[in-house]
Amino acid sequence: MICPKCGKEFDPAPRATELCPECFRNSSGSYYSESLGPNASSLPGFDSNRSEGYCPWEDEEGISFVQGLLQTLRQSVFEPTRFFQRLSLVGGYKFPFLYALVISTISIIAAYLASTIIDLKAMPMSHGMFFMGHSLGSQIYALLILTLQIFVQPAVLFICLLALGVRNATFEAIFRISCYTAGAGIFKAVPFVGSFVAFIWGFVILVIGLREGFRISTGRAIVAIFLPAIAGIALAVLFVMLLMGSLFA
Repeated sequence: MICPKCGKEFDPAPRATELCPECFRNSSGSYYSESLGPNASSLPGFDSNRSEGYCPWEDEEGISFVQGLLQTLRQSVFEPTRFFQRLSLVGGYKFPFLYALVISTISIIAAYLASTIIDLKAMPMSHGMFFMGHSLGSQIYALLILTLQIFVQPAVLFICLLALGVRNATFEAIFRISCYTAGAGIFKAVPFVGSFVAFIWGFVILVIGLREGFRISTGRAIVAIFLPAIAGIALAVLFVMLLMGSLFA
């Protein structure tokens, strides 16, 4: 049997079921069409080509909490194109927010433990204990900032995409895409280069998510992400020009 949605071939006999082991849809490919109800087509951001999308993290009945977390992490980080092609752009805020919060927390704890181990090896015990306390407070502060970022980033992207003429963009859709890019944070656990890798790969995943989510070009997705920085630079240049003009007038 071939899954009509993800295209994976599987044998239903061992489990006596028609659920695809990859995306957990039945032979008709249905998932979100049932969970969103009969009025799904009237929801903002609804796309008939994506309405039956699937995300393991949001499958409360099909798989366990840990399976959903690990499968979503693996797919979103290492198979982002395929993941965001299947991700439904409607379905609420709860699951994506919790996913981003859980993954961000795990990433911060992992990064803290990795840096602590390295510094404890290089520092006397007394200094090491001071470093642990100081660093833990910093990581808690970082978690609070990340929680705020979960909401701020999609809000900014929403404005930028509308400014670029992406009319099918909704805040809910951008929020869902943005939250499911949080998996790149796991690379922060890698000593020395982890933060850099997490930043770069997080950017790449976000570009892919916007591109696949709204069917726009890669260049347009990149411009949407950099638009606030471009606008900031333009305003700074304009301010300097006005200041220079007033000084030499």
